[in-house]
Amino acid sequence: MIHLSYMNEVEFKKYLEFMIPEYARDIAINFDLTLEQAMEESEMMINDLFKDGRSTEGQYLFHITDALSQEKVGMLWYSIVPEINQAFLYHIFIEASERGKGYGTKTLEKLQDTLKEKGVKSIGLSVFGSNDAAFRLYRKLGF
Repeated sequence: MIHLSYMNEVEFKKYLEFMIPEYARDIAINFDLTLEQAMEESEMMINDLFKDGRSTEGQYLFHITDALSQEKVGMLWYSIVPEINQAFLYHIFIEASERGKGYGTKTLEKLQDTLKEKGVKSIGLSVFGSNDAAFRLYRKLGF
């Protein structure tokens, strides 16, 4: 049902243009910061996580594509820390028009299978308290 494809450099830059302000809005709402303060926090965190840009070791960014239509339906970002056999899911994003069609579930199932093959023993999650849809998805899959 889905296919994951690595983002190229242009797509990576577009993703950061989307992700930094998106994450800043969540930080501002959930930590009672001004949007300016939250933008600084968001930029610092994301720049720290991607020290070497798209090629930063241990960081994985994918487009989520419908396998039949070949349409991009979302994005997935996670990291792997091999020393402790743990992954961390930073972001799963499904386009608003594609939500409720099973893409989030299929993506997380595919991620779990991929990580298991790599010997990863656990997955940490990043989710803000106000993100009810993410909580429902994670609970549905046993997180």
